[in-house]
Amino acid sequence: MSFIRKAFQQLAKRFDKRGLQHEIDTHRLFLLTEYHARLASGIEMDENQIASISRQAEELEIPGMRQELAQHLHRQVALITHQLDILICGKDSQNLAEEPTVLPVERPGGDSAAAPERAPRQRGLWGAAARSGSASARQVAPESLQQEDALESEQGACRGTSLVGSGISMSALSSAFQDRHGFSLTLAPSAIEHPRAGIGVWLQGRASAGAVIGFYPGIVYTKAHYRDMPGYPKVDRQSDYLIARYDGAVLDAKPWGRGALEPAQSAQSLGYTGQQAVVLQQLLQKERRHPLALGHYANHPPPGKHPNALVAAYDYPAGSTGLSKHMQRYIPSVMFSHNSQQRGEGESALREARSTHVLCLLLVASRDIENEELLLNYRLSPGAERPDWYTPVDAVEEKRRWA
Repeated sequence: MSFIRKAFQQLAKRFDKRGLQHEIDTHRLFLLTEYHARLASGIEMDENQIASISRQAEELEIPGMRQELAQHLHRQVALITHQLDILICGKDSQNLAEEPTVLPVERPGGDSAAAPERAPRQRGLWGAAARSGSASARQVAPESLQQEDALESEQGACRGTSLVGSGISMSALSSAFQDRHGFSLTLAPSAIEHPRAGIGVWLQGRASAGAVIGFYPGIVYTKAHYRDMPGYPKVDRQSDYLIARYDGAVLDAKPWGRGALEPAQSAQSLGYTGQQAVVLQQLLQKERRHPLALGHYANHPPPGKHPNALVAAYDYPAGSTGLSKHMQRYIPSVMFSHNSQQRGEGESALREARSTHVLCLLLVASRDIENEELLLNYRLSPGAERPDWYTPVDAVEEKRRWA
């Protein structure tokens, strides 16, 4: 009977267009990150190596690729946090050799490939999942970017002698990180010729295809906490920096703002009360000078341009299998939770309360990038109202994604 069950599964897959797009995205991300992993290990990437990666993908199939993708993303995140800690704290507070080399294939109800949740409605929560915020919300007065040199992180707790100083500005930290890691991110006027393009995020230096080049920071709301989102159910009217993962987790980057480029936002200014204010304080305890925590400023490519970044879901293992507690400050996301007063239904809510993972979103380079503005395909839902600056990158993929 197993062959009958398998036949039905294959038949169902043919009609699951959204699932098909999810697999396409997983395949694409695996190829890129495997390429980067081999390149970083010193292997000369010639045609034989490219063919080898393709054969490996065929042998692994989707479940295997998801597991390998999770490993590749975790190793890169571990390296990034390690580099930052050396610069800020001045010593190797975490030995990379001690980092776990094996992660679970997937958490309950999730894996490491990115695909937003279904969004049938134009506004409200699902409108937010479709990135319905306009580009105008990303406008920043150029003169305000000069505030950075006068601002310092609110973090402390570093031990040892810092190489660049715990009081270093975000600009200086970004420059030092680029010297060590090869690239960093900065905010500057977008090169997109549209009056509402505003500020974009630019990669300074050079990153190879498959590199993790940015973090999408902010507060993470799972399905159990949609009602806790500011302005629910019309949450996109409260924030233009919302993005959804395939598993339905929604990240809100509004409270992160521009990190240490501006003073931290208060709960009062954001209209946060109760547990929202508590979680905001948890977010503000992260390292706000993080030079890669600007992924929410990536603009959608204009007509004739292709995206140079892909979004990848990453489940950061914040428990015993993850980075040390000290290093977690460099993961610019926090999970919304009521802790002991967890809201939800039965065992699923209990499992969520005990979860040791932070559901993150990363930006991965889709090709080699050098001193360029980052462009990310928003893939807005065909059922949502499109702003005048939006042009689909691939209408077929977009339709599948929201099928």
